[in-house]
Amino acid sequence: MRKNAPPALQTLIGCRYMPSSGGISLLDSVMPAPRFDQLHNQIGPFFLPLGGAGMFGANFYLFGSAGQWIAVDCGFALQSHPSGRNQVSIPSLAALERYDIKLSALLITHGHEDHIGAVAHLWKALDCPLYASPFAARLIRNKLDALQEWPRLHEIKPLEPIGIGNFQAEWIPVTHSIPESHAIMLEVAGKRLYHSGDWKLDAEPLVGGLTAQARLQALGRTGVDVIIGDSTNAPVAGASRSEAAVREGLLDAVRECKQRVVVTCFASNLARLHALAEISRDTDRYAALLGRSLLRMQGVARQMDYLTATDSFIGPWELGFLPRSQQLWICTGSQGEPAAALGRVASGRHPQLVLERGDTVIFSSRLIPGNEESLARIRADLTAKGIEIIDDEMAPVHASGHPPQEDLRQLYGWLRARYLLPVHGENYHQQAHMAFGRELGLQGLVPNNGDLIDLSAQPARVAELPWGLVELPPS
Repeated sequence: MRKNAPPALQTLIGCRYMPSSGGISLLDSVMPAPRFDQLHNQIGPFFLPLGGAGMFGANFYLFGSAGQWIAVDCGFALQSHPSGRNQVSIPSLAALERYDIKLSALLITHGHEDHIGAVAHLWKALDCPLYASPFAARLIRNKLDALQEWPRLHEIKPLEPIGIGNFQAEWIPVTHSIPESHAIMLEVAGKRLYHSGDWKLDAEPLVGGLTAQARLQALGRTGVDVIIGDSTNAPVAGASRSEAAVREGLLDAVRECKQRVVVTCFASNLARLHALAEISRDTDRYAALLGRSLLRMQGVARQMDYLTATDSFIGPWELGFLPRSQQLWICTGSQGEPAAALGRVASGRHPQLVLERGDTVIFSSRLIPGNEESLARIRADLTAKGIEIIDDEMAPVHASGHPPQEDLRQLYGWLRARYLLPVHGENYHQQAHMAFGRELGLQGLVPNNGDLIDLSAQPARVAELPWGLVELPPS
């Protein structure tokens, strides 16, 4: 048994957990259990998703060769609860425990919660060094109790390969909705595996750097074997909208509003915060932040110089005394979380903001599947109060951080890979991604959580391991 493993993580050993079923169930395996030599001797390489394949969230992807294993990302998942709250769950370590898989390293692509949110809960059980960018490393450290021992956390430099036993890893900058997002190129057992992380193509991201196009093209010229790719927007035609275009869409929307304006967005989207600070000045308004995650993210962004003194916000109490026509509020809760700022405002339970008829709420975000009911309740509460609602179907007030089909076409043209493994999405998104990949000449298969996939030739499922989610107690 791995030392320091939380007892709750042992409950799923031997089981397969299906998120949609609401519990643990023993299923008839369509694949055999793995053999010892596959996990501990064979060169492979092998790919083993234990979260993030066939679902959104809980991204946890393992790569193995000759008995050495590393993981990419370790995030949590949010699942809707009948009460309206969101249940937070983290990946089970059942497969690692049962088959004595010891990780040599945990590699982080970027700082979103579905990629780092489980680190604070699992790093002691994983008992391996972490590799992350400075921004993601700061976010991880902020999650840990200051009195706790910190994990061995190494800050990487992009485009500088690192040797980790049998693996060589290189972090490649990509644009996304949070700074310092990366793809990771893994070289192992004579294969080159491109793990895309979360990404999009954006020539004007407002905050953070550009995608390293020249490096990606160079990789394509020397050969890429397998892409493990983001499927979130694979069913969507067209190209990504730029954050610069969103800034203009938000500016136009706010200019038309006569009274108080509330904008709800993802706390980690620093480009959106930067744009809204500019918009508040351009429309003769003052801006304030509501929500702990927004305040935490703003603090880290200022420490890392991703937001500057010009991106200024005032305190909520101060803003509340100004005329409604001068108020611009930025708040959490875009996914309908009842305990977040927007949910409390909509229900009239927030101590710092009370909306009135004629005010406007702008949803500068996309709906994550599974949150439909909780978000519908909030929108109904707002509408009943006479609040105007603007969302992305009415105006260009949001840009996804994930690649639609033209972005995929562009990247895959640069990389010239042979095979594709679509991850990061429900099965519908993965299937759409695989179908689009085949149009581009890629072969491959759609992984499920728990599939052991041999990458030594054309990707092939060879075994099945237990996987699951462990619910965390409400915070």
